[in-house]
Amino acid sequence: MATASQTGEQPGEPGAGHLTVYADFNCPFCYALNERLHAMDLQDRVEFRSIQHAPSVSSKKAGFKVLSELTMEVAEVRRRAPSIRINVPMFKPNTAAASMLVNAINKSQPDKTSHLRRRLFHALWVDGKDISDPDVLDALLSELDIEPPADTAPDKELAEWQALWDGNREYDHNIPIVISDRGEAVIGFPLESELDAFLTTGSMISEGTMQGVSEQQTMQRILVLDDDVESLRMIVEQMRDVQVEVVSDFTSLVALALDHGMPDLVLANTALIDRIEGTDWWRNSTDSDLDTVVPVIFISDEKTTGAEVSAFEAGAADFIARPFHPKVLRARLNMHLQARRSQQELNNIARVDALTSICNRREFDVRLMAEWSRSARAGQSLALLMIDVDKFKEYNDHHGHLSGDDCLVAVAKILSGCMQRSVDLIARYGGEEFIALLPTSELEGAIKVAEDCLTAVENARLPHVTSSVSPYVTVSIGVAAMVPIYDKSSTLLIEQADIALYQAKQSGRNRICSFDNISGNVVAGVKPPAT
Repeated sequence: MATASQTGEQPGEPGAGHLTVYADFNCPFCYALNERLHAMDLQDRVEFRSIQHAPSVSSKKAGFKVLSELTMEVAEVRRRAPSIRINVPMFKPNTAAASMLVNAINKSQPDKTSHLRRRLFHALWVDGKDISDPDVLDALLSELDIEPPADTAPDKELAEWQALWDGNREYDHNIPIVISDRGEAVIGFPLESELDAFLTTGSMISEGTMQGVSEQQTMQRILVLDDDVESLRMIVEQMRDVQVEVVSDFTSLVALALDHGMPDLVLANTALIDRIEGTDWWRNSTDSDLDTVVPVIFISDEKTTGAEVSAFEAGAADFIARPFHPKVLRARLNMHLQARRSQQELNNIARVDALTSICNRREFDVRLMAEWSRSARAGQSLALLMIDVDKFKEYNDHHGHLSGDDCLVAVAKILSGCMQRSVDLIARYGGEEFIALLPTSELEGAIKVAEDCLTAVENARLPHVTSSVSPYVTVSIGVAAMVPIYDKSSTLLIEQADIALYQAKQSGRNRICSFDNISGNVVAGVKPPAT
């Protein structure tokens, strides 16, 4: 997580767009920050203060804990900054020598500093080199044609930066820290779009800067439940084009899936799940009824026919005994990943509306049933928006059906942009009707989303010259919300939203009406004020 604050620390030399950065080479978030600075051509406007956030680490202490932390951190970088190319190194090196080298070069050859800093980051986070090794540092200097400094001993500047960072309670030993020339700071690493906005403006981001959030990366994910370091290293090294995350207990495995979505493949050490029968534990524990079946591969130290038969009888998609052969391991995992991707592509075809590329009626029906059951169990409200494009028949009659299709595509894109959370679903319900499913939403919150949809469509100013409502395309919206009841059908919620939509259309269109569950009446809505 990242936080923004007003810091009392004075930045370096104030100036237009000047930034002060506290960072460490062995932090993947600091590497991602440095990459964004270079991508935005801001590296020359930064005072880069090297510190050591974990001075006791060493490339010689690369056990399970370090490897697990590295895979988790790299996975988080990929989630927050999809454009960043990053791999998982097999160790976390001490960075004292690298920091002293960069600081010395900055004094003797300042024009080479940013190139050296970036190359050091790349050496660790892309090439997997040990930047605590003097031979590696010498090779990088030679590669960049940089004259080795006469003296790389620690100086007061590094110590002062370390003391400032250590002593600031607000930083709480988090990195990276980015301070603008206004004295405002981002602590930690936010989403890429948020970071870019701060680097550009030097100030806290407003709602308007959140429009350009990057699309989620599509790199496939493997979750590994194992505690054998050598096996884990081989898996990570052989599957560098896949996001690998490792844990040593079942609870953490399930938590990863629940917090960050279903993986594409699960590798589980049979010794760590020996008290669990079959592979239904995965589907039951993660509540992944709607997802394409996730293959679960058992890995074991027991290389016997009996162990292999037991694995397949328990529902495993494959069984791999140790020791692994690197090329065979890679081939087998890639085979399962390819099969998973192919199945997902087929499922997506069945789930997506061919015209608008949003979810179709079938997918909505499936999701509604699942969310209805889930909300009933949790006692949480479930909300629905029924949305109709006003006077669409007249639009088709005047502009033609091809233009009508283009209009629906545009409206679908606008409505998709109004969904505020990843769990919110927008679907084409039929013809010119759309429907939005908002889990864990009360009526008040759903009305706010409806207002955003109504306003966004009108502000798009799509011409509709034959409409008696407006010279531009508009929508009418019916809103309903309720806490689902087990013995009631989910169609009740649809019926309530449909009744509210009918009232919105009867009341003049281009407005919102909602269904009041207490009175059983429709609350007449008015068009929200123009923005």
